[in-house]
Amino acid sequence: MAVSNEAALKEKLKKSPLGAYLIYGTEDYLKKVYVDKIVKMTVDDSFAEFNLHRIDGKESTLGEVYECVEAFPMMSDSTCVVVTDMQLDALDGDEMKMLEEMVADVPETCALVFYMQTVNVTPSKWKNIISLFEEHGLAVNLTEKEPADIVKTLENAAKKRNVPFDNGAARYLIECVGSDLNTLHNEIEKLCAYASGRSIARADIDAVCSKSLEAKAFDIMRALHSGNFETAMKKLSAVIEQREDPIMLLGAFISSYMDIYRAKAAVISGFQETKVAEYYDYKKKEFRLRNAMRDSKGLSLAAIYKCLDILAEADALLKGSDVDKVLVLEQTLAKLALAEGEGRR
Repeated sequence: MAVSNEAALKEKLKKSPLGAYLIYGTEDYLKKVYVDKIVKMTVDDSFAEFNLHRIDGKESTLGEVYECVEAFPMMSDSTCVVVTDMQLDALDGDEMKMLEEMVADVPETCALVFYMQTVNVTPSKWKNIISLFEEHGLAVNLTEKEPADIVKTLENAAKKRNVPFDNGAARYLIECVGSDLNTLHNEIEKLCAYASGRSIARADIDAVCSKSLEAKAFDIMRALHSGNFETAMKKLSAVIEQREDPIMLLGAFISSYMDIYRAKAAVISGFQETKVAEYYDYKKKEFRLRNAMRDSKGLSLAAIYKCLDILAEADALLKGSDVDKVLVLEQTLAKLALAEGEGRR
């Protein structure tokens, strides 16, 4: 079953925005961007009241959609009908026939967009619907971009604002805040304003970006692994002041040490970090393994086991008893520093 991607959608829009679209997938930012782009290409703001029809698919019928699709443009060349979250896989026989006729015969003056903003499209259940849109228009599955593509997107967005990224800074931004494009573009707005005409450096990202809990935990662990216990404690105190959940923070510490364990085991076995990614879910997070490979150097496997035991003990304390959670985290960090120090001798 053929399914179009972002590249196919771009090519289609270069020729004409008119026709039928099914837009779905996991990348919410891209879905919204392209739906908005189709609207902008087909409807003049001055006459949007007449020519743009936004329909809540959960509250409306296909008959109401059909009426909008068949409406003539008013003082314009085209109309746009955006139907959000209509559960097309639940249509009965007569409704499915109406959908087939509508998609197959969209007026030449109309862009009809079925926008799955929150509805999850399962290929097996939506097979016939996807095939219908691919035959008469486009069924576009917009999924999360690869890290290299996200980096390119960020760099292009910054260049448009005449504020380029330093080498490696865009990738560092992804490591700090995650790969959600909506979040990343919000952070770019902040960074461009902060940098004010100069290039964006890692220090700028550290200064103004809202880091994920995982990234905050990584900063603490990075200081600890480098032997700078005092800095690690200061960073832990800062995170605690931000009211992060101690149990979630400890969970991020555990994930960091599991990365190190897997990286160390791979090295001992003669494998590269890319091999580890084949066995565990590191898709689009390969940088974690690269960092773990670096941090595991000089650290014995026995020391890693000891650190994991320390973390397991802390996890049981936090979840199983009425304790001072901050104190447990501080003591755990001290124990980890001691275990790593002994393990690197």
